[in-house]
Amino acid sequence: MDNLTHGLLGMAVAVCIAPRESRRQAAWVGFLAGEFPDLDLFLRSADDPLFGLAMHRHFTHSLLFAPLIGLAMAYLVIVWQRWRKNVFHARVLILAGTAAALSHGLCDVWTSYGTRWYWPFADTRVAWDLISVIDPLFTLPLLILIPFAVIKRSRPLSAIALGWVVAYLSLCFFQQQRALSAASSLASQRSHQAGNLTVKPSFGNIMVWRALYQHDGRAYVMCLRASTEVQVLGESDVTLVDSKEVPGVPSDSVLARDIQLFANFSDQWLAWHPQQAQVLGDLRYALRPDAIEPLWGISVNPQQPDQHVDFMTFRHTRRDTWQVLWQMIRHGNVSTD
Repeated sequence: MDNLTHGLLGMAVAVCIAPRESRRQAAWVGFLAGEFPDLDLFLRSADDPLFGLAMHRHFTHSLLFAPLIGLAMAYLVIVWQRWRKNVFHARVLILAGTAAALSHGLCDVWTSYGTRWYWPFADTRVAWDLISVIDPLFTLPLLILIPFAVIKRSRPLSAIALGWVVAYLSLCFFQQQRALSAASSLASQRSHQAGNLTVKPSFGNIMVWRALYQHDGRAYVMCLRASTEVQVLGESDVTLVDSKEVPGVPSDSVLARDIQLFANFSDQWLAWHPQQAQVLGDLRYALRPDAIEPLWGISVNPQQPDQHVDFMTFRHTRRDTWQVLWQMIRHGNVSTD
C-alpha cells in the first residue's frame, strides 16, 4: 500500500505493544520499520530493466527479514535516545520494530501486486486482492486516530485504529466475494470455462471491481459495480499471448528470457497493447477497470533478440478516465465507449 498507510500502521502496532513510558519511542521505531521495506524501490540494474520490477516486494517484505528490520530501526532510535540521555527499553523497541516490519508485509499482501512473503523458503508472490494500493476510506481514519494515539500515548486509540483495519478488510472480503460470484455466474451463462478467474478492486475504492478470466485462448475483462446489486458496467476481451511462442523470438535469446520473466511476474496474463506496437502488456492492471489497455508492459523487438526489453508504464491515459471511474463508483451505468 501507500507509504502513508505503512507508516501509520507501523506506529499503531508499536504503540499497542509498548508500555506507556515507551510508546512515543516505540512509535518512532514503528514508523521507520513500517517504511523501511519499500526502500527496495531503489534497487535497480543498469543492465537489466526488469530487475527493479522483480525486486520490489521481495526479500525486504518477507517474514524472515522482519526481525532484522526491527532490530536495525530500533538501534537507530536507541542511538538517538542515548544521545539525548533518555531512558529506553531496548527489548520493547526491538519488538515494536519487528511487529511494524511484519505489518508492512502483511499490508502489501492485502493488495494485488504480489509480495514474496515466504522468501527464501518459497518464491511465490502472495496477493489477496482485497484492497487498492491507495484507498482513502481505509487510510483517513488511521490518519485521524494514530497521531492522537502517539501524542497521548494511548493504547486504546491505537487498538481502535487497528479494529478499523480489521473491519474495513472484512468489508473488502465481502465485496470481493460478491464480485467473484457474479463474474463466475456470467462466465457460466456464456458456457465458458473460466480459467484463472480473479477479481481486483479498481483504484481507490471497493465498489468497482475488475474481473478477469481466461477461456479458449482469450482473456475476458469485466467491470463490476458491487452496490446493492452487482452490475456489469463494461466488458472487453483480447487474445492471450503465449510467452514461449512469441513470433520471431529465438527460444535461447536474452529477449526470450526477459519475456518469460515478465510472464511469470504477470501470472501469464499477457496480451499485445492495443495502441502500442510490439508492446506486451500485463492485463491484470489498468487505470480503467473495463479496459484492456495495461498499466505497464515490455517492448518486444525480434530484430534485436540479444538485447533486454524496455519496461514501459502507461499511467497517462484519456482525459476522461478519472471522471468515468468516479461516475462508475457513484452511479454505475456509465458508457465506456
